[in-house]
Amino acid sequence: MNGRNQLLSLALIALTSSLGAWVSPLASQTPTPTLKSQGGIQITLQAKINPKLGINTITPQAMEQAKLVLERRISGLGIAEAVVTIGDHNQLLVKLPRFNAPNLAKRVIATTGQLDFRKQKKGTESELSAKLQVLQEAKLQREALKNSGDQKAIAENETIYKKSLEDLKSIFESTGLTGDMLKDAVASPLDRSSETWQIVLTFDAQGGDLFAKVTGEIAGTGRALGIFLDDQLISFPIVSPEFQGKGITGGRAIITGNFTLDSATELALQIRSGALPFPLEIIDSRSF
Repeated sequence: MNGRNQLLSLALIALTSSLGAWVSPLASQTPTPTLKSQGGIQITLQAKINPKLGINTITPQAMEQAKLVLERRISGLGIAEAVVTIGDHNQLLVKLPRFNAPNLAKRVIATTGQLDFRKQKKGTESELSAKLQVLQEAKLQREALKNSGDQKAIAENETIYKKSLEDLKSIFESTGLTGDMLKDAVASPLDRSSETWQIVLTFDAQGGDLFAKVTGEIAGTGRALGIFLDDQLISFPIVSPEFQGKGITGGRAIITGNFTLDSATELALQIRSGALPFPLEIIDSRSF
């Protein structure tokens, strides 16, 4: 399990309207991973339609929007003189001079970044842990089979893995609260002495009101608030009974889990930069 797509451990939203009083001053800064200063990389990305998400065509306007999102993400990495251009056949070309961390660039650039908050459905309180266990077992088997060469076992495991993902998503329902309602997302240390990091989210007025409403509905019920990134569950906190009815006010939330400095910074950057209007596939990557 790694990076932003790993399924995180069960976490409790610890949030009050006075959150800003105890969040470390580092929460207002975006740490930049240590990078080598030599060489550079060039990445070619292909825009992809996704009928399931209602993306049936790639328009010139959407390509321009994707270019702006990539430029914001690259700027957040602290890369100077980077160039993003729109090519033929709905492709984007990204040149990153004096940058020598290709895996980091690929993760940050190619992830769509669609964030949304879903609430666990009534009557499924006892199902979450069981479905998480099935998914975890399928993921472990998937990793074990990756280089086995046993195509039949790999295919069978892939079927189980995909079904477990769908089963997990089926116990959550939309709330209408999405990453479009965020004003900011920053990485912050869990506490002054900890090496574990978290992501602090700040909603706009509409998002803050909706977050309070949703958390008020599930507080004290034992049902989780599912935080999904690109349709993958990344965190599933339980809201404590003290927020029942009134919800969590103040317009802020925290995503906690087994984040390192780099993984928290990556996720915060993707959320803060906005979602891409369509999926991107890396079709070529080379050094120069």
